[in-house]
Amino acid sequence: MRWYVSLEFQAEAGTRRTVYTSSKGDLLNMKRRREFLAGAAGLAAGAAVPSKAAATSGKVKAPGGYKVGNLYYSSGLSGKGADIKEQTIATLKKHQENLEAQGSSLDNVIKVTAFLADVKGEKPAFNAAYAEFFKKDAPARTALGAIFPDTETRVEIELVAWVP
Repeated sequence: MRWYVSLEFQAEAGTRRTVYTSSKGDLLNMKRRREFLAGAAGLAAGAAVPSKAAATSGKVKAPGGYKVGNLYYSSGLSGKGADIKEQTIATLKKHQENLEAQGSSLDNVIKVTAFLADVKGEKPAFNAAYAEFFKKDAPARTALGAIFPDTETRVEIELVAWVP
C-alpha cells in the first residue's frame, strides 16, 4: 500500500511542495506527523496575513459605495417618485452617475439586488423600468420583498460592478 500526504502553498519566493511518502502501510512516526501538521498550521496562518501591498489597495470609498480592486460595491439607493417605476428610474440614474464618476457604466454591472415594497404587485412595473437600463446582457439579479421605514419608498437597489 502506498499513500501520500502533500502540502502546497504560495510563498513570496515561489511555490513549494512538501511530500511525505510511506509504503507497505507504514505510518509516519508521531514526531514527523506533528512536525508536518505544525508546519501546515504555520503556513496557513501566514497565508491569512495580507501583505503590505494588499493593505494599501483594499477598500476605498467611492461615490455611493466602496471599491475593492476593480469591483465596486454600492450602498442600497432609492429615488424619489410617485410610483415604483419612477423610483426605479431615479435610482438607476443615481447608480449610473456613480459608475460614470469612476470611469465605468451600467454595462459593467455584475449583480443587482432589488428590494421592493410590494414584490408581487409592483414587480411588472419595476421590470419595465429596469429593462430601460439593461437592454441586453442584463446582470444577475435578485428581487426581494422588503418593509421600508416609510410608506413612500417603493424600491431600493444595490449593485456590484466591474470598474476598468
